[in-house]
Amino acid sequence: MTEHVYFNPPVQSAADSWWSRYANQMQGLSATARIAVEADSRYILERGIFGAGEPGPQVWPAGRVRTGLVMGSVQSGKTASMLGVSALSMDRGVDIVVVLAGTRLSLWRQTYNRVLEQLDSGPDDAAKRARRILCPAATFALSEANVPLARIYGLVRATVKQRLSQRRPIILVAMKQTHHLRALGESLRNNLFRAVRELDRPVHMLVLDDEADDGSILDAVVEASEDPVYGNLKQIPRAIANLWDSPRGSPENLFSTYIAYTATPQANLLQEGHNPLAPRDFMISLRTPLDMGHPVDTTDPGSLNAPRSSTYPEPVGIRSYYTGGEVFYRRAETANLCVPTTNSAQQDLGDAVRAFLVAGAIRLHRSGKLGPVSALTAQFDIEQEALDCVAPPHSMLYHPSAAIMDHFRGAEDILLWAGVQDREAARNLLDAGDARLPDTLVSDLQADPAPWAQWLDKYLASDRAIEGEFDVLPPKTFPDWQTIETLLIEEVIPGTRVAVVNSDPSADDRPAYTPSQDPETGKWSAARDLSTIFVSGNVMARGLTLEGMTTALFQRSSASPLADTQMQMQRWFGYRGAFIELCRVFASSDQLDLFRAYHDTDEAVRTAITERMMNGAPEPTVLQGLNFKGTGKIAGVGNLPLSPGPRPFVTVINDGQQTDPNADVVAELFARPSSDLTVADVQRGRILDVPLKLTEAADLLDRLTFAQYRPGRVGFHADFWSRIEARAHAVSPLPDRPFYRPPVRHGEGDLTRRACPYAIAAYLRLWSASLARSITGLFVTGRPGDLWSYADLGRKTAEQPRFWVGIRCGDGAEVSNGPLAQLPFKIRATEKRVVGGELKTTWGASDPNAGPGQYRGDVYFDYYHHHAAVPSSSNTAWRPSGSDGQILFYVNQHPGDLYPTVAVGVCLPAGGPEQFAATRAGAVTATRSLP
Repeated sequence: MTEHVYFNPPVQSAADSWWSRYANQMQGLSATARIAVEADSRYILERGIFGAGEPGPQVWPAGRVRTGLVMGSVQSGKTASMLGVSALSMDRGVDIVVVLAGTRLSLWRQTYNRVLEQLDSGPDDAAKRARRILCPAATFALSEANVPLARIYGLVRATVKQRLSQRRPIILVAMKQTHHLRALGESLRNNLFRAVRELDRPVHMLVLDDEADDGSILDAVVEASEDPVYGNLKQIPRAIANLWDSPRGSPENLFSTYIAYTATPQANLLQEGHNPLAPRDFMISLRTPLDMGHPVDTTDPGSLNAPRSSTYPEPVGIRSYYTGGEVFYRRAETANLCVPTTNSAQQDLGDAVRAFLVAGAIRLHRSGKLGPVSALTAQFDIEQEALDCVAPPHSMLYHPSAAIMDHFRGAEDILLWAGVQDREAARNLLDAGDARLPDTLVSDLQADPAPWAQWLDKYLASDRAIEGEFDVLPPKTFPDWQTIETLLIEEVIPGTRVAVVNSDPSADDRPAYTPSQDPETGKWSAARDLSTIFVSGNVMARGLTLEGMTTALFQRSSASPLADTQMQMQRWFGYRGAFIELCRVFASSDQLDLFRAYHDTDEAVRTAITERMMNGAPEPTVLQGLNFKGTGKIAGVGNLPLSPGPRPFVTVINDGQQTDPNADVVAELFARPSSDLTVADVQRGRILDVPLKLTEAADLLDRLTFAQYRPGRVGFHADFWSRIEARAHAVSPLPDRPFYRPPVRHGEGDLTRRACPYAIAAYLRLWSASLARSITGLFVTGRPGDLWSYADLGRKTAEQPRFWVGIRCGDGAEVSNGPLAQLPFKIRATEKRVVGGELKTTWGASDPNAGPGQYRGDVYFDYYHHHAAVPSSSNTAWRPSGSDGQILFYVNQHPGDLYPTVAVGVCLPAGGPEQFAATRAGAVTATRSLP
């Protein structure tokens, strides 16, 4: 290979910029989508890569490294964003761009081809070679030969020096595998670092980590327990960091930006802030096209102040929409795209395959092109003809379990259902690589067409629902049943292949959607996978896309479901608007509920990142559910609920040797009309005649003060409430902020306790605000599987609780001094035990066997005032949804106390907002904030 050296390379013009070349290669995108890619790429460039200004010791961190995160969506086009960011970065003067592309060979080559065809497009001539260094060379990256890694990632030192001196970029595409990364790191140290040191300017390296939650997570808790020499320490994150921070030292003028790209950032956000790849400096969320959200500023894609949301309106319509969780689980709910499975795996398999095949016939008819059977024998003169004359690919995914052998058995089950004689014959067909559906399935169709024809009716009903929800114009076309049946018999059934795609050596490597050329005749044949049922597991959860996928059968279950893992498995997400009415996801009702919850919490994180970007809100909370975790990649993750629980009791109390300011609060409140509360001829206390609203109850609790408990507006819990407040504010502006109003306005104050009056007040304000806002990421107390964003807010408003406020009398002496003694009724004090300013008893004794007319307990104090039926004993402490709550004060005074002191407990009904935040070990007392 001859190296051409140019001492005076051609000057790059704006029309020949990296961005202009890349923009010319963006195919299949609408005009708005192209501008959205540019706008998001420019936002990442300015707010992320150059968020601290041009590289230099004065403005960058002391370690010369900035790390950030870009959150995309499953199968939404993250690679397009990475390439766009790369192009703009090189135009801006970034010297070295490293793309970390997948943990498997197929994914690495897939990304490398995208770089070659779109980012570094054009003929491989002298001009191209002069404008950059691309490593590895295509001859090495795409070779099937066993090439040493040192050669694959080899750099010529003299060429590196020359390109850097000419401000020509170096592009490196590396596989995210330990040996590959080490080979790349060694090449950089040997051939690039010396050239960098010799330059009298800062040199900027950009590292883009695709699928950054896969392999790049460093769990500090687990790592701390491992032996540093012999332990099983994770090597990929260290090898990535060593690209710029070598143990042998790196040039003082090398400045690096690391960006983690992922659709599932739970583990990235939960890892410790001092981990080298943790996102410390910026977080950015990509947008997807739909029919709602803030529009893209098409006049100024570089605007950094234009409002942003997770979606943007796409004028072209549904054919260009991203069809993710918002479509499958919310907007298209009436279209029945999600089908709950039954107790019969065989019946579900049959329904799913028939749905897939009928959808294939409809799509084939709409295309007007050659079907999979006709295409098998067709020959074409050029590759483009093989694409233009053949119907687009049609795919189904069957996910039986995580076990590899279950995938082969699942594929055999499909063939057996279709009529293959026995399991051995089915396996032989699979091993041969051409397991087509047998003719017996055609005979079954002709003998009993009803189970097949019903799918035409279901698709027509789905189409009507989709048209109504998304204003689809023009309406979709459907052939009659006779036409569909003919296409099924002649093209779709005999042309459909069953394939296993997993890590087993005997499985297919990956789907084949491109035409192939006969080396002898030069003729082109259609792509292999024009109609294919893929049986797969975890291997399909990353990177590989099933083109034309309409049908998924998801039979996998997990005792401990993980949101990030199962989000990645939803390969039915993507750009399927052109045939969304034909899409179906078959899964159990419980699994579909999990998918909905994953989407809801995912949107909450996306909203939080957007609020962080635009308005400086705290970093996002990683959300979970009561029955699922956010991730399994970080050990020791806890679950921090938002609600204070059904019966929180504030155990901190003021000293009886001093006047209690809370006595003034209660006395002022009970200047209002109130009544005695007597049950079973015993006066139990006093209660206000008019209950408080949610916000009034919050204001009351915030007025309480305690000498030994003064939390502040800085710290973990303050940030915790700020995060949920930011998400509520993002739905619609909050007129009365903040939710959380602790007594110390500046500083951290005391460590927050679980039963905190100010946190309870914040919760009540959130409840009030949530009545007018469908806030994602929230569940419902008492029904932790229900999502708040799906709730009927009109009904929630009608059922919102009021709070009855009472004073519980005890068996002690009458209160004789202070403001409470001036009230027009007598209060007998309680004598709850207090040790070191903490109550050791909370709610009074209860009698679960109390009958009518008898006193059940203090938690039902207010029920007796408004003559409501006391709830029967149950397995929940929550009051029924739709009922009122109560705030009950106890006036406590022992014989040795000079003054009465006030304690308080609160009872809450179910039906309020709930959230489950993932917390790592030690996070309750520490926060990581972006600048």
